[in-house]
Amino acid sequence: MTSQKRISAPRTYNIKRKQSTWVTRVNPGPHDKNALPLNVLLRDILKIARNAKEVKRILNKSKVLIDGKVRKNPKFPVGLMDIISIPSLKKCYRITYDSIGRLKCVLIPNKQAELKIVRIKGKSRKGKAYHLTTNDGRSIIVKLSEGKKYSTHDSLLIKVPSQEIIKHLPFIKNAHSLIIGGKHVGMTAVLKEINGHNVVVIINKEECRTIRDYVFIIDEGVKVE
Repeated sequence: MTSQKRISAPRTYNIKRKQSTWVTRVNPGPHDKNALPLNVLLRDILKIARNAKEVKRILNKSKVLIDGKVRKNPKFPVGLMDIISIPSLKKCYRITYDSIGRLKCVLIPNKQAELKIVRIKGKSRKGKAYHLTTNDGRSIIVKLSEGKKYSTHDSLLIKVPSQEIIKHLPFIKNAHSLIIGGKHVGMTAVLKEINGHNVVVIINKEECRTIRDYVFIIDEGVKVE
């Protein structure tokens, strides 16, 4: 099946369900199922195009960059923490979640357009290096001595598109985070306790319980809401 009905589109799509019958189906790519096609992002969320034809015209003129790279496919998937740059408008956005779990765009300062936060999903040793796989499908190679300090669920502040690691953001107490699932989705929090799979975070000065997978460590100086 190559088409997607609006009424059955993933809940992460922030679109009007009954406006028309069909919506662009996202291509397989770096993100899991929680990704939007670029066409939906530009037309329905950012509203810089009125229809799919205008989106194609904008993309074919190389006016849209995702994580520092020009993307021309309207079905290209964009997801959590991706950076959308539109140089002609002098605007940059970061993809995050709203309070009901839909993907949204947050306007960020242009100086942060090359800074992206990724979460380590896997870590494996290959020869004299470690390979770190991230939530957005990246594979970052680090030296053996450096790689020992990284663990799954830690985050990295990197430059895009070079993937240069700027800062290590460990999954530890007092770390700042973004909640990416559950009833507190889209809210920023401070990690208070870690009890295996379960964690306690502080949200608006109140203690809340959630699970480790829902806590995405972020850098305090990077705008996510």
